[in-house]
Parts: sequence; structure tokens; C-alpha cells
Amino acid sequence: MDMPAWYARPVHDLDQHPGLVPVLVRMLEGRVGSTAMMRLLGTSPEIAFERKYPFESSYLTYLARLVGQLALRPSAPGVMLEIVYQTDERIGPLPFDAHIIEPLALAHRSLAAVWAEFSALLAERSPVPVRYYAEKYWGSAQQLIEAGLRPVVIDLVRDPRDVIASVRAFNRRRSNRLFGRPGAADDSEHFRQLVMGMALRFEQFGQALPVPTAKVRYEDFVTDMSSQAKALGTLLDLHLDPFAVASDTTMLDEHKTSASIESSIGRWKEELLASEVGYIERRLAPFMAQYGYE
Repeated sequence: MDMPAWYARPVHDLDQHPGLVPVLVRMLEGRVGSTAMMRLLGTSPEIAFERKYPFESSYLTYLARLVGQLALRPSAPGVMLEIVYQTDERIGPLPFDAHIIEPLALAHRSLAAVWAEFSALLAERSPVPVRYYAEKYWGSAQQLIEAGLRPVVIDLVRDPRDVIASVRAFNRRRSNRLFGRPGAADDSEHFRQLVMGMALRFEQFGQALPVPTAKVRYEDFVTDMSSQAKALGTLLDLHLDPFAVASDTTMLDEHKTSASIESSIGRWKEELLASEVGYIERRLAPFMAQYGYE
């Protein structure tokens, strides 16, 4: 199957930047195929990450947020003494106004240095040479780029109506503990929060980045993983094995919420209320049309 013209741009100059090349799996929301994508990326020994289901040890997300504290507004005056004498255990922005350095530049250089050291540690412990590091990434790709990292970005999308249906089904198995449900007062508020979040991420996915990118629709990925694996392998210049993903029945049984791949597509027609479908379509219509969702 031929990939659409917007699918990918090839990787260039991978050796011109310090550290491993981050592969950022960005998600429209949960339940868009991110776990299967990580499993596919994990079939190459040249990609490093924690190969433990559900593949959510996101080191780079954490490190970027940790170092990014340096660029935030200074905390209240007087906190410095409390930190020095260990009566205040909070760590965050500089506890004073900076004049001899620029905090944003410090944050960028610190992230680059931390990433170089993190990459070196990974390389030391890896039994084979590695070129990439992959994770489910929720942070700002622009922050990484400004720090000198040159990530490869894989954006995963899915029909938002099916996302809602799948999130609910998965949460029923987990006592409503995931996807932001504990922070919502009720199911209606959670529904609106999910739709709002998807709108924001659709907008984020539409912003051009000066790095190799790929847009992957769940519907294409799960029904023709071989073609998708080939395209991603070309993008990354390595071999990915879709058959290893299909044969991982333990992961599939743990993760799926529909009887088959085919029944996971268009499930919203049976599982969502007409009013919910209308709300989603009114709020997300332009984005849905852009990705081929009626």
C-alpha cells in the first residue's frame, strides 16, 4: 500500500547531534495504537527503551520537564535559605532573579548535557550498538529541538469517536483509573475533557517541525502493519518486524477491548450516544476531515 505524500520525511544528519536520536511517539489520546507502535519499534535492537508492557517509562519526558524548571519564573524571595538549610524540600525554578546567566539558555544547555550523558549510559549497558531511544512522549517537541536534540516524531491519530469508545471500555476493566478519569467529577466532564484534549493535540500535530516526521492513522496501522513497518523502517533506516507484534498474544490479550481488529474500527456506531457523536463532530470536524474521518 502506498503511503500518502504527507506520511514521512526521511532521516538525515543523524550523527551531527549529541546523544541517541529520540523517537517521539506522540498520541492524539490513549487507545490510538501507541503500545503496539512501541512493541513494533522494540523489534529493532538499535532502538533503546524499557521493553516492559505497557512501555510507559518515559525518561525523556521526565528529564525535559525536570530541566525545564530552570526556565520558569523565579520562586518567592527567601526560599533560597529554606532550601539551603533543608527546611523546604521543594525543587523547581531558581529561587532568585538571575542576572549573570539567561535561565532559558541554561535550561536548553542542561537538557542537551543530560541527554548526552543519559545516552552514554544507555550505550554502555546495551549489548549491541544503539542509535535511537523511543518513548511515548507527552512533552514539547519544540523544547527538545531548541536544546539541540533532533528527534524523529511519530504522530498517532485515530477516529476520535472510536478513541472515546475504546477509552471507556479499557477504563471499565481498570475501574475508571486511567486517561484522566479520576480528575473528572463525572463521565460527562471526562468526555468533554477528552474531546478538548484531542482538539489541542490535533492543533499541535498540525504545526510543522524541522525534523523527520510521520503521521500514522490507527486504522491503517492495525490493518496493514507490514506496510506501516516498512515505511517506518525506511524513515529510520532499520528493520522492524510486524510479525513479532502480531504473535505477541500476551500483550494483545492484555490490551485489546474489542473482539477483533476489524471490530475496533467504527465501534462508536454501537457504543456512543447520538448526542455524543454530534458533540465530537462539531468540535473536531476540521481535524477529522484532514485525516480522512467522515
